[in-house]
Parts: sequence; structure tokens; C-alpha cells
Amino acid sequence: MLAAPLVKIFVQCAPLLESMCNANPQYCCVFIGVVAILSGFIEGGYKVYQLATLSLSYMALAMVLAWALIIMAAVLLILGAIKKIRFLLLIWIIVSLVCGVALIILKTVIYACYFSYNPDIAYHIFGASYIILFVLLLFLFLYFPYAYRRQLEDELYE
Repeated sequence: MLAAPLVKIFVQCAPLLESMCNANPQYCCVFIGVVAILSGFIEGGYKVYQLATLSLSYMALAMVLAWALIIMAAVLLILGAIKKIRFLLLIWIIVSLVCGVALIILKTVIYACYFSYNPDIAYHIFGASYIILFVLLLFLFLYFPYAYRRQLEDELYE
């Protein structure tokens, strides 16, 4: 329920943010690739640590697999942005969309199961804000590569 209005706000604000920053989408794609690699190593590494110290959890294993796919696609994003290859940008958009939505669903299920046993409101606030921040990160993962891909298509047809 909450995600639909947030997505609508982000879609409306994205062109405004891009025009205000006047950033080159190619550099934004490289930056997003680096951020994806760093966040993938941090969060994926933490989930690997949880898998090693705790018992095997299929949800944690699925999260590690999703982050591994995002890291591999981020390398393709950086290469596609530097070499101006639209197909590599499309691979990034598809992989980040599918894996990002899967991660959001897994995080929601994990936090819903864990926080139902914890009556403290701080856990609920932390879990909700963490998921909202991840939705924002997913939006940035998708918007700038898509904008750069559209720019490359426009240059192709001019």
C-alpha cells in the first residue's frame, strides 16, 4: 500500500532531480555500478557471515545469490557505460529490477517474521526505514541507466 505512492513521487521527482544536478548520465551509471558493487559486498558479505555462523537459511542464501547477480551485472553496467553499449545497460536494468524486487520481498518477509516477536517500536521503525531506503536505492539503480540508455538511443536515431 505504501510503495505505490512512493513510487509515484519518485517517478515525478526524478526528472527534476536530474535537471537540477545537470549530471552526465554516463558518470552516474559508473557511480551507480560502484555503489552497487560496494553495497553488494557489504550486504552479501554479512549474509554469508550469517550463513556461516547460523544454520542454513534459504532466504539468506537467496539474498546472497541476488547480490552476487547484482555485482556481476554492475560490472557489465560500468563496462556498458564506458563503452556506450546499450545491451549491457539493458542487462543491468533487467537484473537489478528482478533481483531488487526479490530482495525487497525477502527483506520484507524476514523483517516481518523477526519483528512480530519483538514488541519494541524501534525495531519496527528500523525495519521499515531500511526497506524504504532500499526501495530508493533500487530506484536509483534503475533510473539513471535507463536515462542513459534512452540518451544513447536518441543519439543513434539523430
